[in-house]
Amino acid sequence: MYSPRQKILWFAFSTRIAVIIIQAISNNVIPDHDANVFISPEDPALRHSFADTVVDKLLGGMKRWDAQYFIHIAQYGYTYENCLAFFPLFPLIVRYVAYGISSMLGSFLNFHSALLISFTLVNLVMFIKSADILHRLSLRILRSECKAYKSVILYCVNPASIFFSAPYSETLFAWMSFYTMLKCTDNETLRFANIDIMSGVPAGFSMIARSNGIVNLGFIFYASFKNVIEKTLPEIVYKYKTLKRRIILPFLLLPLFTSFVALMLTVIIALIPFLLVQVYNYFKYCIHSDHNLPEFLSNTEYVLPGTAESPWCNSTLPLSYSYIQSHYWDVGFLKYYKFKQIPNFMLASPILFLILYHCMSYIKNNLRLCFRLGLRGSTFNYGYSNRMAYRPKQYSKGFGANDPALFVYVVHAMFLTVFSILFVHIQVSTRLLASASPILYWICSSRMNVGPTPTSDQNTINEHFRRIGIGKRIPSHHLSIANLEGVDNMYSKWKTFLISRRMPDFQSRLIQYYFVGYFVIGTVFFSNFYPWT
Repeated sequence: MYSPRQKILWFAFSTRIAVIIIQAISNNVIPDHDANVFISPEDPALRHSFADTVVDKLLGGMKRWDAQYFIHIAQYGYTYENCLAFFPLFPLIVRYVAYGISSMLGSFLNFHSALLISFTLVNLVMFIKSADILHRLSLRILRSECKAYKSVILYCVNPASIFFSAPYSETLFAWMSFYTMLKCTDNETLRFANIDIMSGVPAGFSMIARSNGIVNLGFIFYASFKNVIEKTLPEIVYKYKTLKRRIILPFLLLPLFTSFVALMLTVIIALIPFLLVQVYNYFKYCIHSDHNLPEFLSNTEYVLPGTAESPWCNSTLPLSYSYIQSHYWDVGFLKYYKFKQIPNFMLASPILFLILYHCMSYIKNNLRLCFRLGLRGSTFNYGYSNRMAYRPKQYSKGFGANDPALFVYVVHAMFLTVFSILFVHIQVSTRLLASASPILYWICSSRMNVGPTPTSDQNTINEHFRRIGIGKRIPSHHLSIANLEGVDNMYSKWKTFLISRRMPDFQSRLIQYYFVGYFVIGTVFFSNFYPWT
């Protein structure tokens, strides 16, 4: 019988294999749609062997849409200005893994095939890691093994699953984002003034994986703010009240100074990779130089390195991203609101509705908590007891009722959702939110009821362990997941409640169909160049 963590890791692996199989079949059976999008130029000197053909047949459905940009960057670098919209950490990791694969299999495979294999393997490993980190984060925030387990199972078949296996940076970004959130709640590792300074490392990596990674700095600022208000200031007030010699009064403010220094160090650590990337972009495209590109890459349709012709180069802060998004993809405030985009709005509407509705419910049901910015009610007493203590009203059916731990995640998800609705290409919001926030999975796990099976009741499980002769005591959290899954599923690497069970109510079935349906249909559509999220 597998432990909950083992079940999660095996299910994460199984779903990635399922994505690879579905895209391979659909790519070879269904004819590709002519999407008229960027296709990375092919080196005419690149040899093709039988092994390369096999790799293309098995993984060719992965290199669709923006995956062409990531493959191009990993293979040739930032040869065109529009490539700067795709941040470098993911293609850089893949390139060096591909070097290792090419050194071992270079006599059979060309470098393009090695890159495809590298993309697939890197995303496979990082997806398993991201699922593990999400499980740890969910356990810490939700304080429920069942809800945390259900959240991660849903993450493994999330509506944007194909983008977590294809050559996209979603998996890396999800891993770094969840890790940043976990570090901001951690009480261990390298801490200074109640702040985990090393939380700046995954936050910094997320900022050079995707553009919205900069929003992750909010978790660092909030963790620092919360520590100061809930820990540092009460300690200062307590020491002030018990102080006998006023001469040492200035020293009481030292913890505030150290907290500020710790926050600045953490932010600097996070910003260094991002700033280095911006410096690289500037010197590559804003300083006159010879590009030295081979002829097949010297496409005059695109702005080449060293031309110094782009308007963003003359900005006070020469940041390329917003200009490129606006210039090449027409991204801007309400620019996507056109009648022909109605299908894309419908495609993104489930995740937008789920997050907006439940986040607004959280705010409505926890109004006082939100006015306190998620801080505990006793924080502002500073040692003075209220004569009439406030008793929070219980909303048993509301998402996250009276749970201050969820506040920062709700604000984060709300901001990204509203930003997606107003600014970005709306279909992108599904993969943006699925990779950036755990709120989608926490909402659905709290709203999803799993009906009992003949092998999921406590007596059956206890009898099972007695019959197979296990003498040691089974951990209670293992039993809780066995109750959820049933004995049969706990012995399977891939069978979970989401696949093998019929949900008892309409709401739960709707969530089940949404996740599994988008998982399958999205993989088929994407692998044949049809529009998807």
